[in-house]
Amino acid sequence: MRDWETSISSTGENAEIRGTELSKVMDMPFSDAIYLLLKGEKPSEKESELFNNILSSCIDHGIGNPSTVASRTVQSGGNAMNTSVAAGILALGNKHGGAIEQCMQLLQSQKTPEKIVKQKIEKLEKIPGLGHKIYKDQDPRTQKILEKADKLGLKKENTEKILDIQEEFAKQKTHLALNVDGAIAGTMSDLGFEPELGKGFFIIARTPGLVAHVREEMDEEDFRRIEGKYREE
Repeated sequence: MRDWETSISSTGENAEIRGTELSKVMDMPFSDAIYLLLKGEKPSEKESELFNNILSSCIDHGIGNPSTVASRTVQSGGNAMNTSVAAGILALGNKHGGAIEQCMQLLQSQKTPEKIVKQKIEKLEKIPGLGHKIYKDQDPRTQKILEKADKLGLKKENTEKILDIQEEFAKQKTHLALNVDGAIAGTMSDLGFEPELGKGFFIIARTPGLVAHVREEMDEEDFRRIEGKYREE
């Protein structure tokens, strides 16, 4: 049997997180501790400000999305907080929370914006990071992140690339809003994060929102039932 090995953390009296004493990590803002844990290094002051802004943009976005509906529905069946929140996390997938990872993969590839758009159009595939059901012109969360990144001097090649992809898609087909997933993918890539952390990042950011919704649902009547209609085939 092989022992587990990790460079993430240690335990005991001299516990460390990525080489930093846990007692010192406890003095850090929570978002900085997350940055350290995921990337293995402490953020600069500017990186810290942008990262906190990005995390907060995902903390919640209404009641109608799959993860929130799942959490509240499971809670209405009389389940515990952890079970209900876990249901919401399990509802996250390629179409809800997964676009960040997919977009980061495109941005960190060697493909040009022109080639990416051309291939997606030819295959009739959506471009992750573009388009939103509610925001047709621009996503206000996206604008906030881009403005923050620009102000801090952290708007770099990957963020510029997703903007170029948006512009190229408008040329070849139609205008679509750059959604928050695209903005996060660009800025997270510019901060040096790998695509494999995309979904995990969204899980971390959205979990507080799920906890809040589950707690609220606890005060509702048991067993929430949504009316459905039988349709004959």
